[in-house]
Amino acid sequence: MNELTIDRRNAVLKIFWGFLLLLLDFDLNFFGLVLPLLPNCAGWLLVWLGARVLAPLRPSLGLLKPFCAVLGIYELTQFLPILEDLLPGWLSLILTAVSLYTHFQLFTDLAALAEGAFQTPEYAPKLRSARNVLVVTRTALTCIDLVLNLSWLALILAAAGLCASLYALFQLWGLGRALREVQTLLD
Repeated sequence: MNELTIDRRNAVLKIFWGFLLLLLDFDLNFFGLVLPLLPNCAGWLLVWLGARVLAPLRPSLGLLKPFCAVLGIYELTQFLPILEDLLPGWLSLILTAVSLYTHFQLFTDLAALAEGAFQTPEYAPKLRSARNVLVVTRTALTCIDLVLNLSWLALILAAAGLCASLYALFQLWGLGRALREVQTLLD
């Protein structure tokens, strides 16, 4: 296998595993101290590592690295939830906006790479669809939480967001497998 294709495939799989860690949330609680079994900061680290490898192919992925670092540092509040309560509301809102932008740009760049450098154009519209539903549901959930108290609508949006996240994970995994098949054809 070509080293470049292996690096690309590994980068996509790192993003897959990072996104999976961001989606899953398993914690142990000990007298106010939380021990995340699957910490979100590790998820952002994996996304950062994947973006770093793919940045030469798509420079806007390199621009996401600082955002992944900031979000990873913020997710350290997972270990001490009381710290999150000490953050001003405006900072939480900015971090939410940074997270939304990071997800949007990440999937936009991966779709563009699927069309171009990865030679897997069938994944581009799927990744864009996942991006759109993810960002719309997360934005709507944030707005509903800030403005309205409609728990039934929040539940519907959360279910749609979960389905979109699972679909995005499925597409990332498929893209990783397709990269292996492309390399097999090139060898």
